[in-house]
Amino acid sequence: MGLLMKAAGIVTMILFGFVVPGVAAQVSQPSPASPERDVAVGQSGASPAQFAGPQPAEQTSGSSQAQPEAKLRRFSLPSGTSIEVSPEWIEREQMPLPPSPRLAPFAPQVTFLEFTALENPKMHSVLRIATTTNPFLGGDEAALDVQMHTAAGSGSGLADYLFYFFFSPPRDCLDGGSEAYRKAKSQPELPGQTVSPELSIRMDCKHAPTLADFYSRELSPGVEFQFTNGVERASGIYPEFYLTPMEKVEANGLTFYVFEAQGRMQLDLATVDHFNLPDETQGAQPDFFWAVGAPSPFPFFRDPQRKNLQVIQVAYAGLGLGPNKRDIFLRLLRQVHSP
Repeated sequence: MGLLMKAAGIVTMILFGFVVPGVAAQVSQPSPASPERDVAVGQSGASPAQFAGPQPAEQTSGSSQAQPEAKLRRFSLPSGTSIEVSPEWIEREQMPLPPSPRLAPFAPQVTFLEFTALENPKMHSVLRIATTTNPFLGGDEAALDVQMHTAAGSGSGLADYLFYFFFSPPRDCLDGGSEAYRKAKSQPELPGQTVSPELSIRMDCKHAPTLADFYSRELSPGVEFQFTNGVERASGIYPEFYLTPMEKVEANGLTFYVFEAQGRMQLDLATVDHFNLPDETQGAQPDFFWAVGAPSPFPFFRDPQRKNLQVIQVAYAGLGLGPNKRDIFLRLLRQVHSP
């Protein structure tokens, strides 16, 4: 009996040798976590400490807090607008300000002042951050909601905003479609032939095996130039999307209005292979987001104390076996800061 009690005591000591540090990790102040790690916490229901990994029970001399597990990367625009993301995010080569000159005459009237494009190859996601002039002066929340939920192809709805500014077709495709349209429009009419009130030139694009071209294709596989009743247009060729209700988000002194377009078509094997995506993404659906924000309150009306206030536009596209990546985008959005 004495031997059994002694052995039980040894087992208890061994167990506590492993349990105590784990308890300290759960009750200690969690280290800063990346937006993607926060997503994992939110989806699984586990506590942040469980995902932060074991923390030392005692701090070394001169240190009052646990060191972060992974430092966040900060990407900043020249104006000081910035976002903090996990180290997996990388910045693409510098891109010209949208829209493309081929699309500018047909896009909503807004001037882009700054623009940066980020990609996360590990998550097969892309992120776009820009500052622009304010195209929503004189409106309100209800008017913005109605505008973004208008049908794709109307010229000012959510799909159109994404098409003109954030996930446009490749430049060579736009050039080819524009040139084909110009030639068709300039063809001389045959004797006795009346001028056709309609002209439509569709250009299906060839997309490179990159993340940027992948989401461009999923939003619109091409571009269509049209002339109808004296009005010229260039628009996307949109698949079916489900538009979710608008959401208002307050974070870091900013007010954002968030819109989502869920893709309804699942990826086939040919698409997965062409864009070098993992085999397990077959059957997944793309999810597009766009948010417009500014220092609170959102400037729907001119304020003499805040003249020429810029707005922040954030677009995101992700991929997964579920149609909704909203939690991921909202957590990224809460990492945006304004000077």
